[in-house]
Amino acid sequence: MQFWWLFLLFFFPFIGGVIGFNIQSSKTKQLKLFLAFSGAFLISITVINLIPEVYERMGHKAGYYILAGFFLQIIADFFSKGVEHGHLHVHDLKKGFPVSVFVALSLHAVLEGFGLGGDAFSEETRSNLVFAIGLHEIPAAFALAVVLKSVHTINNRNYFWIALYALMVPIGMIIGSQLVSYSDAFTAVISIVIGVFLHISTTILFENNESHTFSKYKLVAIAIGLTVALLAVNFHVH
Repeated sequence: MQFWWLFLLFFFPFIGGVIGFNIQSSKTKQLKLFLAFSGAFLISITVINLIPEVYERMGHKAGYYILAGFFLQIIADFFSKGVEHGHLHVHDLKKGFPVSVFVALSLHAVLEGFGLGGDAFSEETRSNLVFAIGLHEIPAAFALAVVLKSVHTINNRNYFWIALYALMVPIGMIIGSQLVSYSDAFTAVISIVIGVFLHISTTILFENNESHTFSKYKLVAIAIGLTVALLAVNFHVH
């Protein structure tokens, strides 16, 4: 575990939240394009790096855990309202602090960080995973900030909640680093995280468009995300 991983995993969501507090519109083309980029990057890293490594360690059993993670995220969406992959239906939320959204997103972030804390993956894979999670957490924190400023009346405390949320991935990473001796259970949890990643990335790519079509800008964003992931894998970004 490296210190700069912890820094980036806090910095990315915190900046995303700050942007969400200060932007005027909750549905910008820029956010959708960034979601498309991060979704393409996340699914590419998952397929190229993460899935082969867990199958190498667990064999066919990994598939069951990956499937469990995929459907676990569907349940999590019920509580988070799909905020982590760009669904900003703030009119469906009641006024007051969005407890279910915050808790669901926080647990999701802790689970993501968990995979970085141990030695279940090679350092090269974990380094790439830092950027995949960080890029995903920017729009997730952005969406959480939009929800907070729309339904939470105590605006001067919103930055505290975003900072607290930004700590969740590093906390998960620290917890994971303390459990490296439980290698079998740890790898099983990582497989569940992979299922979560697959659900989020595919949802971003295929549902984040009201007309259910791919615009040329979205295709470019997806191509860039795929290209960056391929470069990161082949050149082993550190």
